[in-house]
Amino acid sequence: MNFYKQAADILDRLGKKEGSIKGLTLGNAEVTDKKRMYAVICETLKHNTTLSLVLHESKLLSLEKKLTRSLALLLLHDFLLQTRGIQASDAWPMKQAVMRHKARLKAEFVKAKIKVGAKKDGLIEGEDELLLPRYVRVNLLMKTPQQVIDAFIADGWTFLPEPPSPPAPPPANTFHLDEHLDFMLVFPPKSDLHLHPLYVSGVLILQDKASCFPAAILAPPKNAYVIDGCAAPGNKTSQLAMGMGNGGKIIACDLDLRRLNILKRLTTKAGCTNITALNTSFLTLDTTTPDNSKVSHILLDPSCSGSGIINRLDHLVDAYAEEQEQATILETTTTGGAAERAAAEEKKKERLKSLGEFQVECVSKAMTFPNVRKISYSTCSIYAEENEHVVTTLLKKHWPTWKLTPRAKVLPTWHRRGYPSEVCDIPGLVSTDEDRAKIADCVVRAVPGGPEGDLMNGFFVACFERVGKSSLPGLTPVWKGSSIGGSKRTHEEVDEMDETTTVSAATDGTSPSKKKKNKKKKKKTTTNGGDAGDSASGTAGASKECRVEDDETPDGDE
Repeated sequence: MNFYKQAADILDRLGKKEGSIKGLTLGNAEVTDKKRMYAVICETLKHNTTLSLVLHESKLLSLEKKLTRSLALLLLHDFLLQTRGIQASDAWPMKQAVMRHKARLKAEFVKAKIKVGAKKDGLIEGEDELLLPRYVRVNLLMKTPQQVIDAFIADGWTFLPEPPSPPAPPPANTFHLDEHLDFMLVFPPKSDLHLHPLYVSGVLILQDKASCFPAAILAPPKNAYVIDGCAAPGNKTSQLAMGMGNGGKIIACDLDLRRLNILKRLTTKAGCTNITALNTSFLTLDTTTPDNSKVSHILLDPSCSGSGIINRLDHLVDAYAEEQEQATILETTTTGGAAERAAAEEKKKERLKSLGEFQVECVSKAMTFPNVRKISYSTCSIYAEENEHVVTTLLKKHWPTWKLTPRAKVLPTWHRRGYPSEVCDIPGLVSTDEDRAKIADCVVRAVPGGPEGDLMNGFFVACFERVGKSSLPGLTPVWKGSSIGGSKRTHEEVDEMDETTTVSAATDGTSPSKKKKNKKKKKKTTTNGGDAGDSASGTAGASKECRVEDDETPDGDE
């Protein structure tokens, strides 16, 4: 396929949100000259505002009917901004279509730069790549953060004992530990570490900070059975394995075989040995199989709009898609496109609604696993339809069996939480502004970019916990106060008691109800003058079970 036609097809797909820049260029097997393709797509998107203005004012698409908008933008980019011009035969009709109007196009380019306030070559302030820090996760399966810090200091880097204040990317040739995640290092923007020996060997993993939140919040214990329901390409999966010290078992599911093979390669490089990769949909898993019935923790990062992703020029795709849609409307209607724009907005709402329903389906499926205790749900979206609305829908469907994990266990030091105004009423749980604020405080948000943002991609995380059966009769929201057995207890205390009973029952083959009966019987015997030694032994045994449960519990998220 002609290079420019292939590039135009990629631009069209980006405009339809059918992939990322890197995925459609560097990760596209059909693209032969990947680096050139990546460069021309990135540069065309960077200069899109100016090039689109030239295209509109010159009326090129009206004069040359065979040119498509995407192809015209690419050819204009090379003609106006590249010293070598359009790299194609002079006999190619599409090149001729542009060159017939070269004088007019050059004149419009000069005017367009003045009109948009271009600083150089048609590139206006704000169109350049957003400069976010380079986040690097230290793979604790191989080295400690201090070992990595020492290695970079030996390479000539300067280690900063504290992050910059106010928050900003670190200066050139400096780095620091992240203030929220103790396994993450923060480097200056555009730091290229791909050839560094520690990256090549799997010690360093290049992963956005926000992407590390879900596994850090889920924090399964070492010997847990865990499912990563939408796992590829595998950074979160390898982070789970790291946190578990390669103990227990992780079942990683993904429908896309190509992406699943990437997961296998990346997790092998990271030294992960407890992962079983399945080329299947999480929604089709049988919850009754021996392995799945042992699952206690599930991480879900399902398909979403991706509206929070801004790193590595992907933020330009949204602007390009919106501008292309508006331009198409104006070029194909005589009424100014008001009705068409309304239809496009409605289409966007329908897409978000569809995504939200799918996300609710995924988490609801996770809640059907018989022994699952904790579920993290995350998106890289900025839209409430995929975030707070999904959470409140799930609470409506599954509370009081499931509840939100409180802030104390969900990155408590992270400053940005959910939006109370987007929390819907839930009968018996949420009815006042105070209730909405409490729900919002349980979840985590990250605002994309900077300086008003959080210097990372946009993200959202919520964590759900199964409520112990013994606490169901008196269940009310923690902030409304719960009275059980005549004294107030938090649900966390009740749940820990219930989970300990359940775990100990599972290990010796007796049901929780039988345990309770046996305890009552033992208590009665002791009261009637039975062997006091048995009673003391029983108390010691119970205390030991609690300690084991504390060692295994994932509650130490903070």
